Amino acid sequence: MLPETPQVATFSSDEIPEHQRDEFIRDFYGRIQMRLQIKPSDDHALSFAARTLIFPGMMLTKGSVSPMNWHRTPDLMADSNDDIVLSWNRGGYRLTMPGQGDFDTRPGTAAMLPMDRGFSITSADSRWTMALQFKRSLLAPLVKNLDDVRADAIGRANPAHNLLFSYLWSLLHIDAAATLEPLATRHITDLLAVSLGSVEQHAQPPGVRAARLDAIKQHIARNLNDPNLSAEQVSRRFSISARYIRQLFAEQGTSFSDHVTAQRLAYVYGCLTDRRQFLRRIADIAFEAGFTEPSTFYRQFRLRYGITPTEARLLGRQGDTEV
Repeated sequence: MLPETPQVATFSSDEIPEHQRDEFIRDFYGRIQMRLQIKPSDDHALSFAARTLIFPGMMLTKGSVSPMNWHRTPDLMADSNDDIVLSWNRGGYRLTMPGQGDFDTRPGTAAMLPMDRGFSITSADSRWTMALQFKRSLLAPLVKNLDDVRADAIGRANPAHNLLFSYLWSLLHIDAAATLEPLATRHITDLLAVSLGSVEQHAQPPGVRAARLDAIKQHIARNLNDPNLSAEQVSRRFSISARYIRQLFAEQGTSFSDHVTAQRLAYVYGCLTDRRQFLRRIADIAFEAGFTEPSTFYRQFRLRYGITPTEARLLGRQGDTEV
């Protein structure tokens, strides 16, 4: 059963002596943590490394495992665990599930696995894998006929699935993610419900809005150097209106343009105080961050930091000298 308090757990099989590794992975990762019987695929030795966020009623894991087979066997099902696991991995899965037959999931597509049923899974490429295990009671009131949902119901063509995946991935890369409970739990539950088609498009719960905003911010961070970055451009990328995007930022007490400017200025400031970049021209760094007008850049930089870009670079050099 899932723990009731937020926490983070990390594990790598490299920490286990090689002669004990196979047995330990079968017991710890397989029978104890995942409640699955596992065995290696072909001639691959078992290996496993993961970071797990544990929220009340929910457990989120990202890791890397060797090619292996997973089986939910009748003896393990005697634990009466009726949790549901959503699992993604780099190479996709080959699944066998009673009542649903054999089928494949595409790389990066979720496989939905109810723990109160027997199943078998095979994957040839799990260089990255992510799994969300949650209590059935979290989703049962929101999704009709939950027991009838196919294991491959949440596909990559589903926009809500993409939001869910991005949100989970982001949580796993935040140092203090465990402190975000219960907000994260609520957001994930909302996204799961929408991914399974239980919420009308016009009535999006808070979790969907939060995940969509997070995805937009990630897009902005990857495209700061584009001088044409705008709400209209992003709206076309995400197939939503520019007005809706501006509304999302307004709910955070800022605006789309102010967020972009702040991110660009932070990038420039980081470069100016990085000793490895002291020889780069300030104008080149500003242009790289998406600033096309030098006068506008200098004015905004001083407004934000209270000093000029040249003074920021001098502070960085002084700090490097003191070290």
